This record gives sequence, structure tokens and C-alpha cells, in this order.
Amino acid sequence: MVGDLIRLKLTIQRHTPSWKRVLGLLAGVLAAAATWAAVFFAEPASRTDVLLLVLAFWTAGWLVGPVLTSGAAMLRPEYFTLLPLARRGLGAGLLASAFAGVGGAVTTIAALALIPYALVTATGGTAIASVAVAVVGAVLLVVFLVALSRTVYALLGAAMRTHLGVELAAVQYGLLLSSMTAGWAIVRPVLESIPAFLRDGFGTVPARAALEWTPFGLPLRAVGEMAAGRPIPALGSLALLAGAAAAVATAAIVLLTPHVGARTARRRRRPLGSRVLTRARLLPASPLGAVVGKELRTWWRDPWRSLEVRSAIWFGVFIAVYGAIAGVPEIAGLAGAAVALTVALSGANLYGQDGTALWQLVVAESPATVRADVRGRQIGITVLFGLPALVLSAAMMAVTGIFTYAVPILAVLIALLGVGCGTAVVMSVLGATPGVDPHRRVNATDAGENTAGIFAAFQIQLWATAPTAAALTFAGDALPAWFGAATLAVASVNAVAGAWIGGALATRRLAARLPETFAKLR
Repeated sequence: MVGDLIRLKLTIQRHTPSWKRVLGLLAGVLAAAATWAAVFFAEPASRTDVLLLVLAFWTAGWLVGPVLTSGAAMLRPEYFTLLPLARRGLGAGLLASAFAGVGGAVTTIAALALIPYALVTATGGTAIASVAVAVVGAVLLVVFLVALSRTVYALLGAAMRTHLGVELAAVQYGLLLSSMTAGWAIVRPVLESIPAFLRDGFGTVPARAALEWTPFGLPLRAVGEMAAGRPIPALGSLALLAGAAAAVATAAIVLLTPHVGARTARRRRRPLGSRVLTRARLLPASPLGAVVGKELRTWWRDPWRSLEVRSAIWFGVFIAVYGAIAGVPEIAGLAGAAVALTVALSGANLYGQDGTALWQLVVAESPATVRADVRGRQIGITVLFGLPALVLSAAMMAVTGIFTYAVPILAVLIALLGVGCGTAVVMSVLGATPGVDPHRRVNATDAGENTAGIFAAFQIQLWATAPTAAALTFAGDALPAWFGAATLAVASVNAVAGAWIGGALATRRLAARLPETFAKLR
């Protein structure tokens, strides 16, 4: 069975886009090469510290990578529920299949950097024993990393059934997005300190004492003990690593066992904000009002839609944190703009997120209903992302005191929200990507992977806000007082034009190809 599962996974991988395979292989090879280079280029006194940090990055990559790329969800346990297979045996087979592929191969190559580390560290006649310990430690480390990755991925999927789990996943995504955009404020000083770190290691910072007792530090500790001629502590470190690997492997097998119970936990309260729509009537009794109400409720109540909103908010919060750490309060002022920037990204697959629910629009197809559906989705996503963006911008300006940037920040917010909602519906129609239907979702990435659409939406949103950006380039102290109002007027026109054009294009395309879009999502 294990061989069949591995062949099935490799077959699925061969049918993924070639650029993804090439990019993953290139990134993995470079990371493995950097691990080996750390052994040879670090100074003898800092070699252990450098490898500890490198292996810590490998651990972080295995924790975050599968969640972001959806690679761990190729073989879903529920696919095999009806087959006459032992449940625990199936879980073990799914775990074994996780080792097959580029990730497991490059991680093994990187872990084998422990062999040259053992050779350069060994003294006297301990070289052979140190290499043997390095090989065993490398194998156990790979087992631990892959099993830990699958365990965390499965736990995150289980946590998506609770409010706390959604919030934790949102913090993770928000931290990643903010690191990719504003992380340079912290990464630049770190990169400048690499030569000193290769020379001195952690120095007086007692980081090694803590890291060497972590699972990724235990193989280094075992090799070091054996190289120093102390076999008992070396074997003890290997035993601890083996115990940690066995524990996470057992947890992964349990979590990979097909689940046949309820997909989501029963709610004990209504989501915050949903009561607003159920009291006095705030929306018109029309198709447009019905779609807006449905969208607002869906964004609040669906954990996967709610994850998008919360990730955007945490994205803005962490942008402000990076600005505070770097001592640049102007970056903190862009926290609300960061939330508005995610409108096009989060909404680039609206119809794919709804899954086969599009049949309702197919049954009631008419030009009016299609138009109301598109415009209602635009209004819903603008309200849900626009209010947090405005509140966060106001809060950051109050904290940092950069009120002189109020007009540019507001102009950017207006332009991004308008253009973003127009871009979102266009990409949702042109690049609708089928995912797991809402009632069958388990993991955080089950709402559908639309990497190309997200990238295209990001580029379109940036280029479509060029008029507002051009107006802001003339900002300065010598400009007349009316220039601020003119800038806001340009941003408003930019936003309205982007929203109207995007909605019109999406309406025309969806009306012309509604049955084909539904067939694609099926």
C-alpha cells in the first residue's frame, strides 16, 4: 500500500505546473547547498552556532511551507475512507508518502551536512564513530521534520473548526505577508551581520544552550559529544531525538486517519458582527441587497472567508510592528493601506471559494441577477476590508503622530479599495479555480489555490492605482492648500472607475460563460 500511495503522489506531482516543480527544486537545492556551505565557511568556534541556526530555518520551513503551498494536501485521508484498508495502516502509509518528493530529498541532502561537520569536529580516532552518529542523526532529523510538518498541518486543519484556530492561522499568514513586504527593515541589519555571525556565532548570547536541546539541535549535540570521545551522552542525545521523532510520527498517523465525523464544530454563538444584519433592515429589499447581505454573512461566518479578513488585519498590524522596530513611523502609518492592498488578493477567487453553490445563479440566470451578484460581491468585500483599514489607519496615526500624512494615506486607501474590488471580481470570473466545497473543507488551504490569479491581481491593482500614485508624487510643503482635496478627488475618481470597469467586465464575462464557469467549478 505504501508503494501505491507514493506512486500516486508522484503521479499527481508530475501533473502540477512545471514552473512550480522547477522553482521548488531550485529553492530546495540552494537551501541544501547553503547548509553544506555553512560547515565549510564558518569559523571553527562558530560552526555549531551557524548550523544550529540553519537547521532552525529548515524546521521553520517545514512548518510553514506545506501550509502556504498546499503541497501536503495532495493525498487527503478522506479520499480513502471507503476503501477496505486498516485505518491506522492508511495513516502510516500517508505519512510515508510525505517523504517522497523534492522536499524530502533536499532535506535529506541538507541533513547529511552533519557528515562533514562530524569529520571536521572529530579528534583522535573518533571520526568513524562521529560519522555513524551523524548519519543516524540525519535520518532521525528528516523523520522528525516531515512528521512534524504533517502533524502541524493536520492540527491547523482541525483548528480551523474553532474561532481560536482561525485566529492562530490568521496570525501566521499575516506575519508571513508582512515579512515579505516590510521584513527588509529587519532583514537588512541581519544580512549585514552575517560575516560577524560566521566569525563569532552567538557570542555572549546564551542561545546555543537552549537551541542544542531542541530536536533540530540534538543531532549536532550528539555529533559533538561523540567527536569529543563521550559516547554515552551522544547516544543519549540520539535517543531523545528518536523519542521526539516517534512521538510526532505517532501523532501524524493518528491525525492522518480518515475522519468521518462532523467537519466543523457546532457554533455556540453567532459570529461577531452578524447581528447587525438581522435586526432592523439596513439593506434594500432587492437582488443587490440580498447579495450584499449574503456576502457579509459569508465573510463573517465561513471560517475560510473569515481567515482572509483576519489575515489582512494581522498583516496591517505586523506592518506597524515592523515600522516600530525599524524606527520608521511612516511604515506604521501604512498599516491600513496594507489591509486595503489585500482586497484584490483575498477576493481573487470568490466564485472558487463558493464552490458548486454557483448553481443557484445558473438556475436564476438573467442579466439583472448576474449584475446584482457581481456588484453585491464588490460592495461586500469593500465594506469588510474597508472598515478595518480605516480604523487601523486612524489608530496608527494617533499612536505615531504622523497626522501630516493623513491625506496621502486616505487617498491610497480609497484608491486601493475601489480598484481592489473591481480587480477581485474580474479575476474571480477569469481565473475561477475549483477547490474543496465548503462543507468538505478540512485544512486552511482547502478554499482553492489560485497563485497565478493572486499574482495577476496584485499587479493589476498596483498599475490601476497609478493615477493616485502620480498625484501623490507632487505632494510637498510648497503646494497650495487645495491640493489635498484635489488628491482625494483624484483617488475617488480612480476608485470609482476601477470598481465600475472591473464590475462591468466581470458581469459581461460571467453572463456569457456562466454554464462553463459552473462546469469548471464542478
